[in-house]
Amino acid sequence: MLESRKVLKVVSSLVIGLSLVGIGSNAAQATSFTAPKLGVAEDVPTNPSIKKGDKIFVIVKDTKNQRVAVYTKNAKKTKKTVKMGSTFTAKAVKKVNHKKIVRINKKQWLSGKDVVKN
Repeated sequence: MLESRKVLKVVSSLVIGLSLVGIGSNAAQATSFTAPKLGVAEDVPTNPSIKKGDKIFVIVKDTKNQRVAVYTKNAKKTKKTVKMGSTFTAKAVKKVNHKKIVRINKKQWLSGKDVVKN
């Protein structure tokens, strides 16, 4: 009876030791995994300073709603929207209440965050 307990202890400790070695090797494999590089299409475009006369391109950060809001000259949101991918020529650029806005026609302005230089 005493012998069987000793054998059982040895076998169980051997099994536990082998299982810990197996977990350690899996953890080492997980840490050595390198993430794939982002492709060109997945890079976020930079926003260099936009000036009057520059071609601008409308981008959208929210992929469900493919439209961006149009603002007034006082940076108040209107009910009108512009589709993603539209191109315009910047008529004017100004800052109102710490918000950069770009004029696309007589009374319509877009937020500086929603456009990039084309």
